[in-house]
Amino acid sequence: MSLKLKPHYDLVISGGGPVGLSLALGAVRLGLEVLVAEKTSVKEVPAPSFDGRMLALNLSSMRLLAQVGLEDALRPFLTSIEHVHVSQQGFMGVTTLHAEAMGLSALGYSVLGQALGKVLAEAVAGQARITLLQPATLTAFEQQAERVRIKLHTEQGEMDTAAALLVGADGTHSIVRRQLDWAVEKKDYGSVAILAQVESYLPHRHWAYERFTHEGPVALLPYKTHHHKAVMVVPAEKQPELMALDDTAYLRAFTQKMGARFGGFKAAGARLVYPLQEFYVDKVAQGRVALMGNASHTQHPVAAQGLNLGLRDVADYLSFLAQERRAPCEWLAEYEQKRQRDHRAVMGMTDSLIDLFQMPQPLAGHLRGMGLIGLELLPMLKRRIAQFGMEG
Repeated sequence: MSLKLKPHYDLVISGGGPVGLSLALGAVRLGLEVLVAEKTSVKEVPAPSFDGRMLALNLSSMRLLAQVGLEDALRPFLTSIEHVHVSQQGFMGVTTLHAEAMGLSALGYSVLGQALGKVLAEAVAGQARITLLQPATLTAFEQQAERVRIKLHTEQGEMDTAAALLVGADGTHSIVRRQLDWAVEKKDYGSVAILAQVESYLPHRHWAYERFTHEGPVALLPYKTHHHKAVMVVPAEKQPELMALDDTAYLRAFTQKMGARFGGFKAAGARLVYPLQEFYVDKVAQGRVALMGNASHTQHPVAAQGLNLGLRDVADYLSFLAQERRAPCEWLAEYEQKRQRDHRAVMGMTDSLIDLFQMPQPLAGHLRGMGLIGLELLPMLKRRIAQFGMEG
């Protein structure tokens, strides 16, 4: 069945990942008519944005997802993170965070990317004012005084429409960003993250672990009762060797870095590999067009802030949309200033952590250990750092 587009939408979103679909759901709650163009087909399972990765949602992300009406549908798929343990391999020093000590039920939540995608897709399908066009690729746009003229490539051929606002939530290789011809700052960490779901002999009891090693961090994120997302960051040249290991040998390599938590690990699922690079655009909005999520910022996963930062983009955008209507060029300029502050703070923290914990000198290791011990003994400072991770 052919789909005929409307000549005009309030908002067109390029990209149907978690950022784009969350924005669409929030926009229709404000009464907007929305078109989402997603380049992958619904037949592709899982879609790249909703693959087998485990995602960590902080409290600001959970508020946004509740705001757009997903709280009840998402709850069965969530595992609460109630305790966090941070350490470094080969040196003293441990810091722990506890939700109860902060007066919270959880510090955050883990969810499978596929589960989040399912909940988002079902919510979007139930909204008459959201048109989800896929596979479809935005090929060109032109900003005019009162609208943005947009061209799309679809299975049915080329299509034209217009929108009051256009958002590029189309990932690291954003087509919208390329059309704007904005420069991208890139940093290659020379590392990869190897992700796998592992099962432990003992239940996780809602503990998450992050341990820094001289090659990169390793982490455990709780899932269900005995399962975890296991992350191991290693130099890129070690990827072939580690991917060639059988599950038993791989778990042994992971345990050597992480330690035998939860009585050790007895099973591992399929491994996924992601090259670690940082992308940053020193602009977020121009005229009636804005970028969100990985289209404007992609960072190292050490602080688990990638998706959370993108969902804060959505929350701030919706906040400005909900205010008394002004010309987009006015409120988008304010939106850009606010988001750039958050982007720079998070990316600065991420780079600082990587630089600090990969200094190989023994003295640096001992000083880091003293810092972790000091943090454990200073609850107010620890609370501020935890708050940054949970809220931005």
